[in-house]
Amino acid sequence: MANFVRTVLEERPEGKVARVAIDNQRKLNTLNSRVIGELNDTLASLDDDKDIAVLVLTGAGEKSFVGGADISEMVGLDPATARTFITNMHHACRRARFFHAPVIARVNGFSLGAGMELAAACDLVIACKSAQFSMPEVRVGIPSVIDAALLPRILGFNLARDLVLTGRSLSAQEAFDAGLVQRLAEDDALDAEVEKAVDEILEGGRTAMAIQKQLCNDWENNSLRDGIQLGIDAFSRSYESDEPQRMMEKFLNRPR
Repeated sequence: MANFVRTVLEERPEGKVARVAIDNQRKLNTLNSRVIGELNDTLASLDDDKDIAVLVLTGAGEKSFVGGADISEMVGLDPATARTFITNMHHACRRARFFHAPVIARVNGFSLGAGMELAAACDLVIACKSAQFSMPEVRVGIPSVIDAALLPRILGFNLARDLVLTGRSLSAQEAFDAGLVQRLAEDDALDAEVEKAVDEILEGGRTAMAIQKQLCNDWENNSLRDGIQLGIDAFSRSYESDEPQRMMEKFLNRPR
C-alpha cells in the first residue's frame, strides 16, 4: 500500500534537514483520515530525532501544497466522527507548531482550508507567486475551525473574518502583504528561496533555536509581563549548555 507522506533526511554538518511531502496528488494533496494519520505519525517520529535542525513541509507535485480536507470523506461524517476527524487534523497542525525545530511551509500551489491552517501553524511560510490561499469551508456547509484560530492573530481580525465568511481567495502577493507569507518567490525560484532560509536557520545554535521556538510559542500564549519573565528564564537556560560560549568565541575570533 502506497504511503501518502514521504520523508527525506539530509545530513548537514549543522544537523539534519528533514523534508516532508504530502503526496495525494490525484486529489490536490487533500487530507483524509489516512493522510492525516500518516502525517501525525511522521511528525511525531521526526520530533523524536533531536538531530533534526529544520523541517520543510510541502505538497508533492507542482499544483498544490494542501488542497484542504477531503470532502468525499467529510460528506459521510456524523457529529462523533466529525469531532474525531477534525481533532486529528488539529493534532497535525499542533505537531508542526510545537516541533522542536523550525518548520518551513514550502507552499507550491493551492493552500486551501486545512492547508492554509497547516501553513499558518508553521514558523515560516515561503510561497511561489502562483500560490493561492483560501478558507472555503462555509461553501460546503461547515465552519473554518481548529487552527484557523491563528488567522486573526496573523492577518488581523477583520481580514480573517472576511476570509472565513466569504470563502474568497487570497493571491500569494495578498497573503504576503497581509503577513501570512514571509517570503515570496517566482515559481521557478521557490526551492532556492527555501534553501536560503534553511541555510540561515542552520547558522543558529541548535539549543538556542529550540529555546527560541518555544519562547515564540510562549509569547503568543502569555501576557507581555509573563512573556518577558519567560524570556529571562530562557536566556538563563541557554547557558546550561556550552553553546553560547562556543559560538561567541567563534564570533570573537572570526577573521577580520
